[in-house]
Amino acid sequence: MPENELTDDAESGLSRRRFVHFSGLAGASVVLGRPDPAAAKPPPEPEPPTLPGGPDPAVCGSPTSNDPLWRDMLQCHSTNSCLQNGTDYVVMPGTGQGFQNFILVPTQRVNGIECPWICESQAPNYWDAANYFSTRPPTVVTAPVGLGINSQRARMFDQLHIHMGEARGISKGDLEANQARAGKNLTEWANSRVSVRGVNDQGATIPHTYRVLIWPGFSHDNLFDMLRTMLVHALGQGATIIDAQEQMRFQTLIVIPRNAGGYFIVNSELQLRDPSMRNLTGTNTCDPLLHLTS
Repeated sequence: MPENELTDDAESGLSRRRFVHFSGLAGASVVLGRPDPAAAKPPPEPEPPTLPGGPDPAVCGSPTSNDPLWRDMLQCHSTNSCLQNGTDYVVMPGTGQGFQNFILVPTQRVNGIECPWICESQAPNYWDAANYFSTRPPTVVTAPVGLGINSQRARMFDQLHIHMGEARGISKGDLEANQARAGKNLTEWANSRVSVRGVNDQGATIPHTYRVLIWPGFSHDNLFDMLRTMLVHALGQGATIIDAQEQMRFQTLIVIPRNAGGYFIVNSELQLRDPSMRNLTGTNTCDPLLHLTS
């Protein structure tokens, strides 16, 4: 999708936080019999799920929203017909054509990366769930698996979704070649600048400036909370979590596996610049680094 100018422990097992409820993954069965006259009536509108202590509708979106992705998620979740069906999230087909890709969608009403609730301890680990389902049929993604989320202005739908697609070889190659410029902690992440090539909507190769963190895994880490905390460091002395939360809407966040183990946690925004390469801009979308569209 086009970029929009803005104005304003690597573990293989499932942790308790990853899957509080892990049921209903088999899909609904069909009972054969005589036609039921009531079957001709349209199905009732599914009720939005609720969760005590969940997202604030005033900030993260109303459960009665007509956002197409939110409504589609409610429909397939209520009939147990999503590609993967869980209590806290489902997996649905990606919107791109030409590559095998999927999206993980919360079953709570979460408009996007700007929702503060996703940074809280009670929020499910959506990134870990996306990583898990990217290797489980029928939502297997071609390796190396890249995960990504777009900024508020660069997305098509106002329901949070994490893209699950193959990381582009040229992008992963640049990350591997420039590891010395990556951070190893949140302060270093804030100060890091790495040029990574991707592919734009027209199929042209184009570099952008990113912040890059090398991290061992995220089974027990909330990457949204880590991003927000990093932004406090990036904003400088005197900045607060409130200030960083205001900047979350501008951010894109991408996860790509590292050959030597662990992951590259990659972030950018349109205003991001590298003093040593001032001709490069940041980006507000994960699309250039992942095979999502042909």
